Amino acid sequence: MTSFSQMKVQIFIFLTGFISILGQIVLLRELNVAFRGIELVYILAFSTWLIGTAVGVSIGKRSYVPPESRIIILFLISGLLFPLELFIIRNLQFIFGGITGAYLPFGKQIISMIVALFPVSLLMGILFQWIAKRIALLGKTLAEAYSLESFGGLLGGAVSSLLIMAGLQNFEIMLICSIVCLAVFALENIRYRYTVFAILLILVIGSILCSRSMDNWTTSEGFGKTVESLDTPYNRITIASSYNQLSLFEDNALSYESETFDAEEFVQLASLQAKNTANVLILGGGYKGIVEQLNKLHPSKIDYVEYNRKMYLFIRDNLPEKLRNSLNSDKLNIVFEDPRLYLKHNVSYDIILSGMPEPSSGQTSRFYTLEFFRELSSRLNKKGIFAFQLPSSENFWPIALQKRNASIYNSLKAIFNFVIVLPGTSNIFITSNSPLIHDPVILSAILQSRGIQNKLVTPEYVNYIYTNDRFNEISLLLNDTTVQLNNDTKPVCYQYTLTIWLSKFFPGLSGWDLSIKKLMETFMFKISMGSMGFLLFVIILVGRIWKSFSRSLIVFISGFQGMVLEIILLLNYQMHNGILFQNIGFLIMGFMLGLASGAWLINKLIKKYIGLLLITSSIIIFLLVGVLLTEGYINGFFSSLLFLVISGFLTSGIFAYATRYSVKDQKRIISPLYSADILGGVAGSLLANFILIPLLGFGISAQVMAFPSLLLFFFL
Repeated sequence: MTSFSQMKVQIFIFLTGFISILGQIVLLRELNVAFRGIELVYILAFSTWLIGTAVGVSIGKRSYVPPESRIIILFLISGLLFPLELFIIRNLQFIFGGITGAYLPFGKQIISMIVALFPVSLLMGILFQWIAKRIALLGKTLAEAYSLESFGGLLGGAVSSLLIMAGLQNFEIMLICSIVCLAVFALENIRYRYTVFAILLILVIGSILCSRSMDNWTTSEGFGKTVESLDTPYNRITIASSYNQLSLFEDNALSYESETFDAEEFVQLASLQAKNTANVLILGGGYKGIVEQLNKLHPSKIDYVEYNRKMYLFIRDNLPEKLRNSLNSDKLNIVFEDPRLYLKHNVSYDIILSGMPEPSSGQTSRFYTLEFFRELSSRLNKKGIFAFQLPSSENFWPIALQKRNASIYNSLKAIFNFVIVLPGTSNIFITSNSPLIHDPVILSAILQSRGIQNKLVTPEYVNYIYTNDRFNEISLLLNDTTVQLNNDTKPVCYQYTLTIWLSKFFPGLSGWDLSIKKLMETFMFKISMGSMGFLLFVIILVGRIWKSFSRSLIVFISGFQGMVLEIILLLNYQMHNGILFQNIGFLIMGFMLGLASGAWLINKLIKKYIGLLLITSSIIIFLLVGVLLTEGYINGFFSSLLFLVISGFLTSGIFAYATRYSVKDQKRIISPLYSADILGGVAGSLLANFILIPLLGFGISAQVMAFPSLLLFFFL
């Protein structure tokens, strides 16, 4: 093997960042699919990856510098491990004895995440540690290694976004990641060069000729006769057929099947309240039979807004003939755009139907907020109606489900004068600024006058829906439930939906009320606050005495704050602008650009006052961002990008300062400081997603982050 030159070792640390981010994105995306698109699992998986990396960075003696051959072998192992982990993730149900279509028990889900992510993330941590020590041996610093790795991660994120946008499947992107790792080994290993080049050639040819069939094969388990599987920038779509029945899965969760009456029930019941059916708008999900049912009403025009063009085109070609034909109607105008952005167009409608997913994440919650309903109200004619479905429970509503439904209901009532909720396993919310009809006799007469031959929605069914006990019970329950409104800056429905999902595994959670007011009244909250105060005092005391601990604590707090602010800015952008994958990808790149440039610049400007300047600046930024978010000034691409770059710059700047000021041996600080930075990110991710944003909203959460910065003054 050739000796490591300075340029070569810099290239290797850059490639470590590249393959780490690229591989991480692919594997986290696979886990998101494996666990049916539940955002909680995605966040826990991301935290698992970071913890594995932190452990990898911490392994071994601080003074140990590995030989060159071992670093090259790590690239080889990585190239083989990445596709193996992908295969494991796609077969988790089989490996852990799960049932197709059902969730694994929560404990097995956590174990499966560790099995799928820990080995490769551990390897990435060791790889960074070893190469960083080689860099230190050449007289360079940890901050320089951190900067180069961040630039590599920036490129990895960009490549991931661009490849998905170009139409490559997740499986194909993983092969590219593997090829890069094996190429490094091949170029540096003369003895096995030709063998590895042969493997690379097989992978390249295989990715060109067989990747799509391999992709479908690895995702076909449990779907019956799979037609095809496709990765889009937003989700994975799998279409399966059995005899004449077609089933559509989004991230492995059943989204639609062709033999249900859901579309008929939704469209026909909602449209009975419409005074006019001439101009109709559909926001998402029109291919699920909504367009077909609307055609029965003979509208003059249907505008159908679909946010995911790639998904729509794929699904359309596989739909049953009657649904496919309905999408070819001359009256149908299909627009590929984010539904909330479309509402800014000055067009009015008699009926608006939303087919968007339930508010199970920060992304989908934006279609159930006060601001969304206000935008939508401005697009309705004077007597127009708006309706949507929300998965619910037909009889008993646990507290979390009751609170979620009431939050959306009260948000509707804050904008619209009249709201009706029809009971069922999916509740149908119908709202208008014109009086709605409650008399089933009148509604049945309207249905009969249309002369539509429905299979489910008959005059008798209409009478049943409006006269059964649950109709009045739901109305009383929703009106009597006190809950915060769901809005863009404080998506409380996200919190309740996560609680509903967790209660599938921990039934006791279904009775919890997680509102901030209720939590503050509990004895455990008061005990926790007292314990945190005492712990804070101990940390300050120990930090003042133990200098190496205070240095790690500075890095931990900086990583913690940076992750919280990054999540706040990204979710805030999604709330205002939609789930535009390419823009979100570029925003993440902006944060990483800040990380890379901050570490590089501060590494060259090490003075005592620099630390004070960085900490003071971070306090000002957190307070400023909180105010600007609350007032709605940070909602566009460039404003979000600017503050993400600034946040990344301050985070890595403080990291670089802690790694350089009064440090004589760079090799000895690599493990403790880099792992402290990662663990701070883990804590920030969990706290931001599960506590701060759901309970406090974006603006206040950002301002709260100014307080940890005050602690840093004690340790300088």
